[in-house]
Amino acid sequence: MTAATPRPFKLGFLTHAFGEEPKQVYDDLLEQFEVAEALGFDGGWIAQHHLSNGFGRLPSPLLFLAAVAERTRHIELGTGVIVLPFEDPVRLAEDASVLDQLSSGRVQLGLGSGGANLDSFSAFDRDPAQRQQRFSADQQRLQHLLDGQPASPDSAQTLQPPAAGLSQRLWHSHGSVEGAAYTAQQGNGLLLGTATHDPLTVQKPLADAYLQAWAHADRAPRIGVVRAVFPANDRATAQAELAPDIERHIPRLQREGLIDEAIDLEEHLRLMNVHHGHPDEVIDSLRQDPSLLPYADYLIVVVQAESSTQAQVLKRLEIIARDIAPALGWQPRATQTQTAVG
Repeated sequence: MTAATPRPFKLGFLTHAFGEEPKQVYDDLLEQFEVAEALGFDGGWIAQHHLSNGFGRLPSPLLFLAAVAERTRHIELGTGVIVLPFEDPVRLAEDASVLDQLSSGRVQLGLGSGGANLDSFSAFDRDPAQRQQRFSADQQRLQHLLDGQPASPDSAQTLQPPAAGLSQRLWHSHGSVEGAAYTAQQGNGLLLGTATHDPLTVQKPLADAYLQAWAHADRAPRIGVVRAVFPANDRATAQAELAPDIERHIPRLQREGLIDEAIDLEEHLRLMNVHHGHPDEVIDSLRQDPSLLPYADYLIVVVQAESSTQAQVLKRLEIIARDIAPALGWQPRATQTQTAVG
């Protein structure tokens, strides 16, 4: 693939539902989906957070996405991701199929094993040591249901309403090459998250393992790459907007052995793989990401930090759709007209 013919990809955004007042958080999220659709974004994705106070205000993404479906017409509705070991796969299949009907087939169902939610396993009476085994068993049952297979070996009951096509819109988030290969074996999409300091050594092996294990002649592999993208008028402005939130992540950088003590803002942003600055700087930064453009079928941007205002979020979405994504090869739907955000 040459620079003259960039790899085509879909463009989405991911929200963690930050905020103190839940009603305001949800109202803002609805507006973000509406604005993103008007800007031509292909999808909006929602992270699931259980029993969380402030960091993530959305434990029930499918319920919220039903409200989004009522206010939009084209934008895909993604979960990034539902913690599958906390769910009953039959009930999850039923809820997802209802949402897919309400949205005319727009659901992108992302699933995870709960590696970032270990503190919540006791609340759901689950053993975190069994999360991978439970994920595999429940994912396969969920996928069989979505494929129209009987709910159990001794029953003729099938999923109602049917979810035609949804089984081919499943995604997994895994942190190992074995998990990436398993995703390919199941015929599902692979989601690569944003919380990595070194895409070359942490994520590129996952993408390569996934593609090497893909053996489905009837469909193409799908890789979704999540990246923190914070454009502004210049690098100093972007850093000033991000500064209040960066210190929250210093303990994580220390736990992962990336730093011994707080360094400086620029270095922290580099370690957290945050693409920021003037749009031209962001474009150059994203082009240099070794796990992004060579692999991404779906670029999913994170544009909201904990203290971001709604105006900042909407402006970042506009800059990405207007200036950044097209420079990387993205093309919005021909039927969509881009709308400026004040």
